[in-house]
Amino acid sequence: MKVRFMGVWVLVFAAVFAASLLIVTFSAPSAEAQTTTTGVLTGEKVVLDAGHGGSDPGASNAAYNLKEKDQNLDVAYKLKALLEASGATVYMTRTGDQTLSNNDRYVFANTTGANILISIHMNGSTNPDADYTNTLYGKWQKDKELALSVFDGLRTLPAATGTSPIATRTPYQYASGVLLKSNMPATIAETVFITNRDEGRLLS
Repeated sequence: MKVRFMGVWVLVFAAVFAASLLIVTFSAPSAEAQTTTTGVLTGEKVVLDAGHGGSDPGASNAAYNLKEKDQNLDVAYKLKALLEASGATVYMTRTGDQTLSNNDRYVFANTTGANILISIHMNGSTNPDADYTNTLYGKWQKDKELALSVFDGLRTLPAATGTSPIATRTPYQYASGVLLKSNMPATIAETVFITNRDEGRLLS
């Protein structure tokens, strides 16, 4: 079945802001209807890839003792619960603090027969003021369409400073094996900057 990307919205990180999490919408009458309808994703399959893990901690925020690998997994589990509550079947590339290669991730994803793959990440910078959201895509047009759909949801996030909305960076192509070698439309969501002083406070 060809997935129609009628919308992707974000209840946006319960882990980040008090309500936060990617909700992926495939096809339904309206976003408003989907927020109150259970089972709207029945029959759909989603792979959630919590970035980093094990010996690869990803970015970190020393002030709040945060590691990206832990925050990514926390968001993935919260998103999994929301998607399953809407009827989707969810597969996770990792369920704990495992070290996985990109090969491990896309090989697993390709065994699931899933409709889409979302790889959850948080950005990092030496500048504690840096903070924006963006998504990445591989070589397929359907990857770009998914990345743009997820981005449309993420850019409604409030900024950590209380102003709204969060700053953005236009989605761009990225040569990641997870994106290039997965059989389904895939995107990497660089949701927020874990190194940002305000995001770190909210995440903690």
